[in-house]
Amino acid sequence: MARDLVNLDNVYANNLGTLEKICKVVNPSIEFPASFFEELFPKDTKKDTYFAQMAYFSEIPVAGIKSKLYPKRKGDNYPKGVCIEIMATLENYEGHGINDKFLEYVADECKKHHQHLVYTHIPLTEEKTIQWYKDNGFESEGDALKDFIKTVDGPVDAVLLKKHYE
Repeated sequence: MARDLVNLDNVYANNLGTLEKICKVVNPSIEFPASFFEELFPKDTKKDTYFAQMAYFSEIPVAGIKSKLYPKRKGDNYPKGVCIEIMATLENYEGHGINDKFLEYVADECKKHHQHLVYTHIPLTEEKTIQWYKDNGFESEGDALKDFIKTVDGPVDAVLLKKHYE
């Protein structure tokens, strides 16, 4: 039986730097605060629920995803569901089904936690990425979110993309 070239694995404290590096290489214009990756392994007792995976192509780390569970709490601005905060695949490894595997992983986690919504915010300038999400069943909702994502060139507008699962 042939072994799959692409495999997913958890993000651990010892490969957190690799996830951070991949995300910064794929998205050089986005400013990631130091806490963005460190919150996967909180030092205090406050525990939000995150889902993070690394993708390996023939045992080489080439992609990563970080998403967060938002249960409905009074006063929350975010919708109830799972928000994909970042999904980054190195350019040379696009087209190998890595992002499809990430979506399956997030959908599975969504169902395990009795959620029915997966959503993400994508810069309006990322037309290829927006189209990929739409090709995978996501729909845009509402108007563009003004100055939603911080970049090195200043804030940019984003679109909210959502997908409902049964």
